[in-house]
Amino acid sequence: MNITGRCSIMIYENSMKNAEYPLKCAVMRGNLPFMNHCHQELEILMLRKGRLQVFYGNETYELLEGDVCIVPPFGSHEIGNGKPDCERLSVLLDLRLLGSRTKENQEELWIRKELEKKDLFSRHWEEAVREKVSEIVGKLYQEYSEKGYAWKLSVKALISELILAALREMPEREIGAQEKEVVQIRHILEYIALHYYKDITLQSCADEVGFNSTYLSRYFSSAMGITFQEYIKRLRIDRAKWLLITTEKLPVTEVCVQSGFRDIKTFNKLFKKECGMSPTEFRKSMLME
Repeated sequence: MNITGRCSIMIYENSMKNAEYPLKCAVMRGNLPFMNHCHQELEILMLRKGRLQVFYGNETYELLEGDVCIVPPFGSHEIGNGKPDCERLSVLLDLRLLGSRTKENQEELWIRKELEKKDLFSRHWEEAVREKVSEIVGKLYQEYSEKGYAWKLSVKALISELILAALREMPEREIGAQEKEVVQIRHILEYIALHYYKDITLQSCADEVGFNSTYLSRYFSSAMGITFQEYIKRLRIDRAKWLLITTEKLPVTEVCVQSGFRDIKTFNKLFKKECGMSPTEFRKSMLME
C-alpha cells in the first residue's frame, strides 16, 4: 500500500504564526524550487510571466502566464522548476482574517474541508470565474502594497469574495482511492511536520493519532515505503539542506539545531553520509552555482 507520490518529505512552515496581521503578498522572480511543505495559511499563486510547475497532492500543475493555483491550509505542496524569467504573485493569508467568532474556529475548519473538495487550478474553471479570481488577487496585492485608508476592511471583503467564489463556483474534483489513503495518513504527516525538530518518537506520534505504536510502525512503512525513523532523518536532512541554501549567514551549528539534530557531530556524520559532503561543503557548492 505504498501511497507516496513524487515527494514524501513535508516541512511545516510557521513563519506567520505570531504575525500581527497574517497576510503576505509578494512578487517572486526566478526559478528556485521550493521543497515540499505545508502551512496553516491558504496560498494563492498567480503566474505573471514564464512557466512554473506546482505539485499539490497527487497532481502536477504546469502553470502558464495568467494561471492561478490555490492551495488550502495545511495542503502539502511543492514549487518545482520554472523558467529563469519566471515571475509569480504569491499571497499567503490566514482564514482568521475572515473574523470568525465561532467556537474553536469551526467556520474556518469547515471552509478548509470544503476547499479540499474543490478543483483549485484555474485552467479547470469557467472563464468568468478565472477573471473574477484574477481580479480579486490583483486587488488584494494592491491593497496590501498601498495600505491606503481602511485597507484591512477591504482585504477582509476581498478574501470573503474569494472564498465564496471558490465554494460556489469552482468545480469539485475527483478523489480516488489512493488519495483517500493519503487523507488517512495526513494527520500523521502533519504531526511529524510540526514536531520533527523536537525529540519526536514513534510512541509520541502514536499517542497523538490514537494508534498502537507497533501498528503505526507497520502502517507507516506500508503506506510511505519507508520506516518512521528513516522518514524523520530524511526530513531533517532536507530541512538542513534548505537552510544551508537559503540562509548564507546562519551558522552550521544553528542549522543543526533548527533541523532537529541533537548534536553537531551526529549532524555532520549523517549529512555527509546522505549528501556525500559536509554541510559547509554543500553550502559552498550551492553558492558557486
